[in-house]
Amino acid sequence: MSKMGTSIIQLFGLCMVGLLAWVLVSMIMQFTHPSTNTHLQMEVDIPLPGAFPNTFRTAQNPLAPGLAVSFDHFDFMGIDYQTHLLFIAHTGPAPDREAQVNPEFNLQTDVKDDGNVVVFNTVEKKVVGLLPIPQVAGVVVAPDLHKVYVADSYENIVYVIDEQTLTYRPIPLQANDSPDSIAYDLSDHLVLVSDPGTPPTVDTNIIARKNQNETMIDARTDRVVGRIPLGVDGQWGDDVGFARYDPGLRRAFVVVQQLPDPNSPNPNILPPPGTAWIVEFDPRTRQVITRARLPYGCLTPHGMDLDTAQHIAFIACIDANPPALIRFNLQTLQTIAEPLWPTAIKPDMVVFDQPLGVVYVGCGAGVSLFQEHAMSFKWLATYTYGMSTHTLAVNEQTQEMYLPLPREGGRPVLRILHFNLSGT
Repeated sequence: MSKMGTSIIQLFGLCMVGLLAWVLVSMIMQFTHPSTNTHLQMEVDIPLPGAFPNTFRTAQNPLAPGLAVSFDHFDFMGIDYQTHLLFIAHTGPAPDREAQVNPEFNLQTDVKDDGNVVVFNTVEKKVVGLLPIPQVAGVVVAPDLHKVYVADSYENIVYVIDEQTLTYRPIPLQANDSPDSIAYDLSDHLVLVSDPGTPPTVDTNIIARKNQNETMIDARTDRVVGRIPLGVDGQWGDDVGFARYDPGLRRAFVVVQQLPDPNSPNPNILPPPGTAWIVEFDPRTRQVITRARLPYGCLTPHGMDLDTAQHIAFIACIDANPPALIRFNLQTLQTIAEPLWPTAIKPDMVVFDQPLGVVYVGCGAGVSLFQEHAMSFKWLATYTYGMSTHTLAVNEQTQEMYLPLPREGGRPVLRILHFNLSGT
């Protein structure tokens, strides 16, 4: 049997194992978290353009819906309440996975067409733009400047998009920075880019420490103005997760996790317990203020959002057992003393609806909801909508949740659901 055939069989086996794991976790969540309430009520599925150029897109219909493709996925989203535009990172299939199953895929030439940025009008409920920026991960809106920043993780570029013209231009980062999450410091007009880094060559899995950082971009000039080194732990440094800015504290926060041996033959190796941190820094001076250790059981903190009124961070611990959410007090710099809150498998995107006090956790196989009231906290529900539901956006003005699905009825769609606190 050829190497390609063997790879396909192995990949199929991994997919089946993942599917069985998802079904098992979904059943466990249903039994351990019984709920008859329906807090998320279906509104509509909007077909989206495909991840790759295709025959459906023409000069007469450049925004035509596409068909689902293998290993497709979406990443971050950003919403501007002034323009009612939602920017969706349609990242497309990861190039290494695409190369495994598609013998015609050329990593050097085809990756430039792998993915795009979808622009969606939340009032008209239709796609109004499609930007051919490939491999986009992070997205953030700078509403005061009418700009949007998106991270091309493959080419180590942050693109700045003009909301009025939908034109864009690049801001180069360091080679191998691999930008991911992006946040915006409205007080100081600074774009905060989390760089987990990527190995410099295919011959090694080790990421250089200089690429494990937080990059600051001045949104008024669109120039890089500084970096904060974050890869300070252990032999191989740290994974860098989400950063978020608290305007009341005039501080930014980013979660990091000491990396395990990148050359370990164990494909499921976990990071050392007790080596997850939340790092407080001042974006203006580019200085770390303090590093606070996260709970021993919180492995691989990644997604995070803030309640900026009470200065509470909600942090998703991907590799906790079970996967979980924790709360962290940004004023006392201590984890709130309570058990970890279980979520669906692979929690990633955390979004806090400030007016309603609702925390949304987008997971690999579901969406978990929690309710904050003053300092109290409770689980509301967990819903499953298929696989790859790790990203979502919330409209605080309409109580709508936007959930892009890569494969629904053979198409990529944007599912819009309405949140109802009563669940009736």
